[in-house]
Amino acid sequence: MKIIIDSGHGGSDPGAIAFGSLEKDLNLNFSEKLAETLATKGYEVDSSLINDENYDSQVLTSLIRASQANLCISCHNNTANGSVRGFEVIHSIHSDGVLAKEIISAVEKTGYIVRSAYSRESYIYPDTDYFFIIRETYPDVETIIVELGFMDNSEDFALLTSNQWQMTLTNAVADAVSSYLPLPLISKTPILGTSEVSAFKLKSAVTDNNPDFNNSIVDEYIEISSLYGIRGDLAFCQCINETNWFLFTGNVKREQNNFAGLGATGNGVTGATFASISEGVEAHIQHLYAYATTNDLPQDRTLVDPRFNYVRRGIAPNIEDLDGKWAVPGIGYGERIVTLLDLINEKYADPVVVDPKDPDTTEEHWAKACNDELIEAGILFDDHSSTLDQPASEGMVICIANRLRKELLKNE
Repeated sequence: MKIIIDSGHGGSDPGAIAFGSLEKDLNLNFSEKLAETLATKGYEVDSSLINDENYDSQVLTSLIRASQANLCISCHNNTANGSVRGFEVIHSIHSDGVLAKEIISAVEKTGYIVRSAYSRESYIYPDTDYFFIIRETYPDVETIIVELGFMDNSEDFALLTSNQWQMTLTNAVADAVSSYLPLPLISKTPILGTSEVSAFKLKSAVTDNNPDFNNSIVDEYIEISSLYGIRGDLAFCQCINETNWFLFTGNVKREQNNFAGLGATGNGVTGATFASISEGVEAHIQHLYAYATTNDLPQDRTLVDPRFNYVRRGIAPNIEDLDGKWAVPGIGYGERIVTLLDLINEKYADPVVVDPKDPDTTEEHWAKACNDELIEAGILFDDHSSTLDQPASEGMVICIANRLRKELLKNE
């Protein structure tokens, strides 16, 4: 499902003006938040029209049609006489207005004043929409106009310029859209479970990108993750993402043993430091555990994650659920970790394990030729090619030595 968002007005067209603020600025702020929220929900969002540009009406509608989006949301603010308040949604006369009504209902639940969801027919062109952006994009794209409020009303203006209320309205609109345009079910990747990609493959991948990598860290992740019932391969790929292949090119430094960037918030804030590699790995695993489940820590494990109690327990049972939670805004954060793990699994191969009992997988042993030559020379009486890796008994060694002695005496 693709959604294109138009920020309304822009450039030399400021839109409405009230209390020293321009409508285009309010529209832009809301549009950016809405795009981010919808993307976090999993929608493909076209943000190309979220900018401070003044498009010709024909150009604007052509761009919307060319986007091949399922839905266009054009964001605006109203003005009247200063006494009017409320949120409105305008839809096409050719639609039943279900989405518009869903949005109105969702916004009403926030406690914000709502007016109506409505459509308007053109006075000039019968059976067409009055609003150009809706009329000229129909029927290729379903377009709605969201009027966030009356910016010349002091009460509406106070809310429209509040970051908290901008997010409240954004979430309400996004929730209504997701109810109206449900995404197809997408399988997610549980954090709890057993590793599916081998330690050998993980070590190979990091070593290729960082020859100085300490391979024992992989073993720590696999071992400690298993104590918590967490997929160690996913956890390890997360720390590849956080440390940039253990090159530590960000604020966190190698000596901190902080493989998940715990407490590192940017702007030079380096976050937590752990006494050892094992402690740093366990802190990371515990932080994932906090997100994935509400269960207590496994018996006999000591809490070493300093941010464990800051997590709302169990809100991210899947690695994709970490989007916007572990990292902010974090769009596609969990998906990138899964993609990385899949690439490693496809690119690298585990060593071939040879089964001596299976002739299809058996490669000739390095000592097989010697075995055959000694049989031919009469030094060995029996074929030992199936037991070449087994230790020889003292008796066998004595017998072979004695046979060699006899052979040497023949040649004197």
